[in-house]
Amino acid sequence: MRVALALESSGPGGAEKVLIELAEGLRAAGDEPVIFSLRPGWMIEGARARGLPVELVPQRAGLDPLWVPAFARRLRRGGFELLHSHEFLMNVYGGAAARLAGLPTLATVHGHTWIADHPRRPLAYRLLRRSGMRVATVSHELARYLGSVLRIASDEIDVVHNGIPVPPRPPETARAEARRALPLPADGPLVLAVGNLYPVKDHATLLRAAARLPSAQVAIAGRGAEEASLRALAAELRIHARVHLLGLRDDVGRMLVAADVLAHPSRQEGLPMAILEAMAAGRPVVASAVGGIGEAVIDGATGLLVPPQDPQALSTALARVLESPELRERLGAAGHARAQAEFSRQQMTARYRALFAHLRAGRADASASTSR
Repeated sequence: MRVALALESSGPGGAEKVLIELAEGLRAAGDEPVIFSLRPGWMIEGARARGLPVELVPQRAGLDPLWVPAFARRLRRGGFELLHSHEFLMNVYGGAAARLAGLPTLATVHGHTWIADHPRRPLAYRLLRRSGMRVATVSHELARYLGSVLRIASDEIDVVHNGIPVPPRPPETARAEARRALPLPADGPLVLAVGNLYPVKDHATLLRAAARLPSAQVAIAGRGAEEASLRALAAELRIHARVHLLGLRDDVGRMLVAADVLAHPSRQEGLPMAILEAMAAGRPVVASAVGGIGEAVIDGATGLLVPPQDPQALSTALARVLESPELRERLGAAGHARAQAEFSRQQMTARYRALFAHLRAGRADASASTSR
């Protein structure tokens, strides 16, 4: 199957990671994926480094009506059988282009923000659904939310959980070696957070929790506009010597091996890749009970869930994990097993390929009906 995978942003971010992993999975299954994006960046560079085919389809700022027919022509010329678009802009513009090209479309929504912050956007999705576009989300919670704003039953929305490569669980001896390789103090428990420095990720709650954990080092991998305010908060809390804002990192896997626990204090989420990566690395997770996080992290079994924006609850849960090697081992082992069973790249790819096949079969049936 020749599939166009389209996302407006080039990251770094969770949707961009998903797109690269899906392209890898499709290629391994014998398909021909091509990644399209509006601009160069982290995702495009990462895909090229893996030998994945990519194309840039620039769009002028503001409304660009000429982009739709131009992309439709590119899809026809490329012999694509289906468009799989991601996030709002490509779902709408790309979906319109695919319809013009006569191609079936699957549109995946990764989070609430691009819809919740823009009340007119559900109208665009409703119009495209009526024209035949199929919609998927990365969690059941997000499907319920999207169903409510689109005024459709949530079971009309497909759910495909994100997936990642799940290597064998690293031995405990690997932790010390990985810790020494990081630009961090070698002693003291290490709490790691992975995510861009945006308000919705709520790293401020993590810093307030860390102020209650006097021996813990806190490392945050990510970049964004909140860096200055987070540094100021760390200084105000007098924990700046224990807080390490590391910027964008390409060695998150090694950092997870070095960490004692992943903290994920977001206010809202779809299904964060950082949590799946921690589970794949065999590390326990302490996270906010928001969005689709509870579909991955089973409270008390593979990690601990806490209310969002609650520094006391977060610090209490982190302390439980940091103070008990036995609990860390149990949660980490169970999380790794769950990642293998439910959130592998192969499973995500298989689920999307089943949807692709259904869409392609529907197109063939529609063509046959038209010809009769």
